[in-house]
Amino acid sequence: MRFDLPLYLSAPATVLGEHVQTAAEAVAEGLISEYNAERYRYSGMRVSELSPVELAEQSAALTLAAAGLTGEKLGRILHAWTYHQGHEFWCPAHYLADRLGAFKALPVGVQQMCNGGMSAIDQAARDMIVDPKIHSALITTADCYPPPGFDRWGGDLGIAYGDGATSVLLTRAPYGPSVRLLASASVAASELEAMHRGDAPFSPAPMSGVKTLQPRQSKKEFMTGRPGVDFGEAAHSAVTTVVSRSLEDAGLRPDDPRFRAAALPRLAGHVLTGAYEPAFREVCAAPIVDLGSGTGHLGAGDPMASLTDLLAAGTLEPGDLVVLLSAGAGFTWTCAVVEVA
Repeated sequence: MRFDLPLYLSAPATVLGEHVQTAAEAVAEGLISEYNAERYRYSGMRVSELSPVELAEQSAALTLAAAGLTGEKLGRILHAWTYHQGHEFWCPAHYLADRLGAFKALPVGVQQMCNGGMSAIDQAARDMIVDPKIHSALITTADCYPPPGFDRWGGDLGIAYGDGATSVLLTRAPYGPSVRLLASASVAASELEAMHRGDAPFSPAPMSGVKTLQPRQSKKEFMTGRPGVDFGEAAHSAVTTVVSRSLEDAGLRPDDPRFRAAALPRLAGHVLTGAYEPAFREVCAAPIVDLGSGTGHLGAGDPMASLTDLLAAGTLEPGDLVVLLSAGAGFTWTCAVVEVA
């Protein structure tokens, strides 16, 4: 989708877990094998003692302060997450609206797993296109993966999970450090949904904290039960499709000299170099940057955390182009192309 109406991702912020658990510590504690630690190439995971929404509140406050806005200006708050937010039966998006004084905003929860942040940006953009009365929308993400409910280092395949929250404003003019949203594209592969469901029967109640989540088990069950479905092939097709489509919609050549960075999901190193990076390089010449080795995968927040890092580095100039790629269980992939304001 091409965004002809000027829309900006303004004042992105990230609040990471206040502690760091290094890969060496994780190996010593038996949380991950030395072999996998070397393949994953994470230096450490960020770990928090706070709830995810408390981190999101901190991040949102940073975003609003950097933009010089208050919660009263917000027309939408979209909060995305993948895992437990601190309570079982409530709406964290409304919690954030209350804490930020955004009483005129419509709070919305976005459940698209790790693609939730990008899905929320897309939804907010569509809302602002059709409703000119919306001044701005706040998009937040937050996830924490503490034991005993989650095994952040060894519970999944090809990925380890860090704690953190992100936030960004979608605005009609730039506020603070900003990029203009040029185009985005998404594609789904619903035949892969059982990768995170496995063979277990449906449960009558949440199992969070009662049974440690083991996504690696459901993935192994999926691969055993559906040997004809090739995730690598599906991911390759999805990445090349969404990147090509977003570039085409933005009216850009794959080798445009203004490309300065491409931020991919914060997956394990061997997954990036073996699958995502080759697929991306087939269709776009933007240099791929490594931004997640010290944080781990931040659930729904990888793209916005990467945007925060890129703008904070001070190396981008107005007119430079950045590609943000996201993926989430189900599966859905989204690519956005942005231009530094």
